[in-house]
Amino acid sequence: MSDSDSSDASQFGWALRVNGSCLDIEEDCGMTIEPYRVCCPGGSYCPNAYNVACCPSGSNCTEALQATPHCANETWDLYINGGYFCCEHGSIGYATDTDSNGCGDPGYELAEGESTLPIIHTGTVTTSTPAPTSNSPVTATDDGSSSTPTSSSNSNSSSSNSDSNTGAIAGGVVGGVCGAAIIAVLVWLLIRTRRKQQTQDATNQGMVPASEHFNKVGPPPPPVEMEADRYAELSAGDHRTVAELPGYYGK
Repeated sequence: MSDSDSSDASQFGWALRVNGSCLDIEEDCGMTIEPYRVCCPGGSYCPNAYNVACCPSGSNCTEALQATPHCANETWDLYINGGYFCCEHGSIGYATDTDSNGCGDPGYELAEGESTLPIIHTGTVTTSTPAPTSNSPVTATDDGSSSTPTSSSNSNSSSSNSDSNTGAIAGGVVGGVCGAAIIAVLVWLLIRTRRKQQTQDATNQGMVPASEHFNKVGPPPPPVEMEADRYAELSAGDHRTVAELPGYYGK
């Protein structure tokens, strides 16, 4: 088989070990050791050969896979235990003391006689998530690399920073105006209060209580004896003898 015949990774590679059954879209290549089965991508072939390989045709492709070992699906993890096999990404590949192997779910606790196997090649899982400042997706891989569109994200970031600066300046101006207005009102109230207090003090100083006024007048003047009327004796004149009026005598 030429290299071009084995270039399709979805049709060519080592098979997947599954605890249970294969998916409907996969090729079920049979059982290895119960309860594990061997699965290949849909449309591929798994001829009865060394350690089960997934081939693009009915021809045996094991020899080519021995030269360039990889899983039939690029998202699977590759292990070796006397022969190559693959597990779902994130699973635990392990070997037994009976020279068999298997794949355990994440967090699988090894039983007696089982030991963990090292990953020969880690599967690449691509996920597309929307970037916070860009309309284009960010592609991340398990090996830590990522691909992000720089032009649109940078422009959006610059626009966001500009909007943030404008908002901060506007907020500072509004805050300064409000602060100045509050200070002006306080000063006006203080001046008004002082003037009112001064006016009140001046009014209080100009008014003298009645009790205080009368106290300052002093004691009343001593009584003044009124001038007595004097009786004057009539001057002595001629003392005439009182004449008796003639009497009337009847006949």
